[in-house]
Amino acid sequence: MDFNHGGYGVEQYQQQYLATVDGTIPVEYPGQEVEYVNEPISTHGEYHEVHSVLGDSCEHYGISTVHFDMKEELLWMGTHQGHVTSYYGSHLQKYTSFQTHATQPVVAMATFDGGVLSLTADSLRCNSRQGMRIFDYKHATMDNMQSMLLFDPFSLVMAGQNKKLIKLDLTTGENETVYDIEEEMVSVLRTSQRFLCCGDSSGKVNLRDPATMKIQHSLDAQSGGLTDFDVHGNQLVTCGLTDRLGTMALDRLLIVYDLRVMRPITPLQIPIEPVFLRYVPTYSNRLAVISQSGQFQLLDPGGLVTAESMFLYQINTGGHMISAVDVSTNFQGIAFGESGGYVHLWSETDDVVFNDYSQETEFAPQVDHLNPIGIMDEFTPLSTIPTPNSESTLLSDWPSDLLTPVSRKAVPVDPDILRSMRVVQFIGYAPNTRKLKRNQCQYKEVVSSIKPSTGRNMPVPDSPIGRDVDPNMFMIPKHYRKVEIKYSKLGVEDFDFRHYNKTNFAGLETHIPNAYCNAMLQVLYFIEPLRCAMESHICSKEFCLACELGFLFHMLDQTKGKTCQASNFLRAFRTIPEASALGLIIGDAEEAAGRTNLPRLIQSWNRFVLPQLMQDTQEIKEGSSNSEVEESSEEVVVTPSTVQRLFESEMDIVNRCKCSTETKRFTSTMLVTLTYPDMNPTGANQPPKVFSFASVLQRSLSLEQMTQAWCKECKKYQPTVQTRTIKRLPDVIAINCQLETNSDMQFWKTQEEIAKQNGDEVADTIVPTTKMCRYGKACTRKDCKFRHSEDEESINVIKINTSSWVPCGIKMRLSEEGTLEIHDIDKEEELFKSSDDGFQKYLLHTSLAHIRDLRSGGNLVAHINVGKMYHKRKEGVTHTNWYVFNDFAITPIERYEARQFNLDWKMPCVLYFTRTDLSDRYNTTVQNPIDESVLLPKASLAQGSENQHRTFTPLQPNELSFEEGFPVAIDAEFVSLNQEEAEIRSDGTRTTVKPSQMSVARTTCIRGTGPMQGIPFIDDYISTQEQVVDYLTKFSGIKPGDLDVMISSKHITTLKTTYLKLKYLVNRGVIFIGHGLKKDFRVINLQVPSNQIMDTAILFSLPKQRLASLKFLAWYFLKLNIQSETHDSIEDARTALMLYEKYLELSDNGNDKTLWKSTLKELYEQGRKLNWKIPETEPNQ
Repeated sequence: MDFNHGGYGVEQYQQQYLATVDGTIPVEYPGQEVEYVNEPISTHGEYHEVHSVLGDSCEHYGISTVHFDMKEELLWMGTHQGHVTSYYGSHLQKYTSFQTHATQPVVAMATFDGGVLSLTADSLRCNSRQGMRIFDYKHATMDNMQSMLLFDPFSLVMAGQNKKLIKLDLTTGENETVYDIEEEMVSVLRTSQRFLCCGDSSGKVNLRDPATMKIQHSLDAQSGGLTDFDVHGNQLVTCGLTDRLGTMALDRLLIVYDLRVMRPITPLQIPIEPVFLRYVPTYSNRLAVISQSGQFQLLDPGGLVTAESMFLYQINTGGHMISAVDVSTNFQGIAFGESGGYVHLWSETDDVVFNDYSQETEFAPQVDHLNPIGIMDEFTPLSTIPTPNSESTLLSDWPSDLLTPVSRKAVPVDPDILRSMRVVQFIGYAPNTRKLKRNQCQYKEVVSSIKPSTGRNMPVPDSPIGRDVDPNMFMIPKHYRKVEIKYSKLGVEDFDFRHYNKTNFAGLETHIPNAYCNAMLQVLYFIEPLRCAMESHICSKEFCLACELGFLFHMLDQTKGKTCQASNFLRAFRTIPEASALGLIIGDAEEAAGRTNLPRLIQSWNRFVLPQLMQDTQEIKEGSSNSEVEESSEEVVVTPSTVQRLFESEMDIVNRCKCSTETKRFTSTMLVTLTYPDMNPTGANQPPKVFSFASVLQRSLSLEQMTQAWCKECKKYQPTVQTRTIKRLPDVIAINCQLETNSDMQFWKTQEEIAKQNGDEVADTIVPTTKMCRYGKACTRKDCKFRHSEDEESINVIKINTSSWVPCGIKMRLSEEGTLEIHDIDKEEELFKSSDDGFQKYLLHTSLAHIRDLRSGGNLVAHINVGKMYHKRKEGVTHTNWYVFNDFAITPIERYEARQFNLDWKMPCVLYFTRTDLSDRYNTTVQNPIDESVLLPKASLAQGSENQHRTFTPLQPNELSFEEGFPVAIDAEFVSLNQEEAEIRSDGTRTTVKPSQMSVARTTCIRGTGPMQGIPFIDDYISTQEQVVDYLTKFSGIKPGDLDVMISSKHITTLKTTYLKLKYLVNRGVIFIGHGLKKDFRVINLQVPSNQIMDTAILFSLPKQRLASLKFLAWYFLKLNIQSETHDSIEDARTALMLYEKYLELSDNGNDKTLWKSTLKELYEQGRKLNWKIPETEPNQ
């Protein structure tokens, strides 16, 4: 049984727990106000969302209560405007909808055999399940009613803020008993085996005798107020408010009582702020704890910890607050109502039923509808349409003098039939030519003018993925389609990335888990102040997104035309608990199946990463002017980071109750979520309303919304008008387009079409009429149908409408009174004109789009306006141009492509506008934060480090300053985090679908010269937070337990610590010597210039020949037998160093190439004779 007690949260109690008007979840930063992160998008626990539906009359008013019918398969909901709607079954098919009160909200609902009960503030109405009114009940004492409870099948108990308890007989609707009670306001009613439990708003729970309604026991549950409680068996659990530093806040402790002894037992501590509680007993007394922001958790009050109890679910509220909760009688379904008007049904199964033995629901009789007839259909007899009986003349009954009978001329018989026909008596017989069915003929007017192609004439669609493509994919341009890496025996070594990227900018590979964010990583990289800030940042935090983003940006900077991997960044991203809780970490199976909602996912990623980067880069300094001052006088000084200055906008939020009470608080946000107005015309035959992009953005920034909040004056939850006033504009406006519903998409599509109709922007596009001949002007064929030159006759110039609803830029002005004014700028030339009108101009920097492809699940691409500084570093020119970044495919585009969105296949997700003078406002020089201190010896993470045997000699102080060109031998060993996915084709060939994901496990660096030549100075075993599926001991020498900090005797460090050491060596210009270093650096995710790599696998190889193994080279040149049982990185690095010295010896320091080539020929001859294997009889030297 459910009810509403105004449980919309504690908005006025503490800013830390308040959700903003766009439905975000608070995330606290040191020394700052609250920033917000929006709802997550998916869950992976036992429960999942079965269905959600927008309630009737909920476009402007939220849901106040939800209730499962106790007799039928119906789910009821009531709104703040007194409207009631029911939904049938798990698919939430609308059953009935009717109004119970003109203005007052429905605060509680209940069902019984006779109908459904709806309680408002001063009245009770009973309707049949089909919507007909049965009776209304009012009483003089009914004032601000809050809750009701079906006491038995024929009795109802109601209570509220009137110190009265009303018991009503449902059989007559009249016989009532009114009890005087002590509670100031009863907000929750529950029943147990022995008591009627009444929850007081002050925080008490009174247990009353059901017969006399007198208090038997009183429990002081919550000190600051009660928000909800529930009873099951002998357990009673409460949640509510508590006094925290003089301010009321939600208590994260659930108070549990044992009703047998009337004493509290061990409370339950939970990670969310509870507002609702419901028992969901199955195999144990599970308890569902729900927060206002849409998170809920299933716990066992007895303290049993299970995998289910540790999982945190998130309801997709779309930025709104949970306002009502109910559980079905058989505990299979949980219903959630939100202030945005949606009802969400969750269950452990898709075929959820609400009751174990439900009565059959009565439906309206079905009306047989006639099949529609096309207006141009000439063959369906009109007699199939029944006409009403009428004695008057029908309109279709034309006078006979206006009618002339005309017969259709028969079709000539097929000549093939006549040729083979033989006549028996007067009847002709002929075999069927199989052109038509028997006794059929085809008239000329119904023959299709387009004949389907078959066989060899079928068109072959062009696609980067393959030829088995949906023919409807022709509408998607080639550079927007999803690209995939084709793997061979060499992995990606022989894949031609340059085919997809003709520029000098670096793409990002796609085979890494959670690589859906590649497009957004490129967006952040091409914001110059952010790139410089990230590359200049370094901290001691192991998994710091800002540090990993700086390392990735450095690789993108150093790479020209090749691809990079975001593996280290994504590894750190996967370890952040908040990212997992928000559903931003998706599984491989889910990603491969294409079931992910990419638009929602990438917008939530954008909403999460920006505050996370601000938190990682904030500098917090504690101190006081006098060291003898008490500790309490120390103040925290927070230095605003570049991320905060770039993206943060400051605002005031004002809540105004209907009693005219106003509360004001200061907050900030990192991005804007667009909210779309109603564009429907006011009258019939009127065109849809026209809105500019600037007006929608202004409406979203200065949003006014009706919500529920606690009013101190009214001492209850009241409808509150919440408004936002912008106080400071950011330098980069990050916008989430939030196209979640069909109405939002229709709004964008309509405004886009209106903008094209009213716009006058036109561009010329050259389209060749025929393909270019492969031989060009050298072609000798006289009948060649292809063109051989760029002559005017073979080229068409087409005019394209480049107008778009998204402008080239916007201008914004903020007055001293807080009034925000925004206007579109449609001409790019106007952006850079100087003006003194107080407006700040912003240009469109990025538009990120989702490419909708049902076959592949779609992909994300980013249109980025690449600035002059990037072109100067990469291309050697100083200009700006638009590019589309599609993972590792990068293509130049026209600027209008970044603004136009065909919602049939390209849907907008994220927009970035940057100030026109952005680079002038920030220091865009990169400060190298890595110094020689990273090479100083540090203690091992292993707990048994005091007993470890150190396998390396740390650098001495006089060795820290590496000179450019200093030789360092290096080798790395890896473990596998997941298995390779491959398939066997019908011809027996093996194809790699997805390579195994490797992680570096050990890194060794050896001095290449000097008195300590050959002695390691780095030998780090690297711990990993992810599960290792294969240690590859035969090839890596890593054994289970070597990477475990609890039992390992090795020198264990973090990946970031080792990465900083190697990056410092790269910056110092050392020469790395090793075998197969390209793969090593690729897995380590480190970009090393080619002139700093001496790879013995390449040095000791002939062009287009196989590469010799390190073991064979050591046997052939050094007479050493290495890797006899397993690999050892110290041995491998030292062997590579010796081979390099052998190379210098045999090639005269690399000057005598002829001699060296002859040496390699002898090597290959010997290798072919031995099949590149060492003879077993060779003694170990």
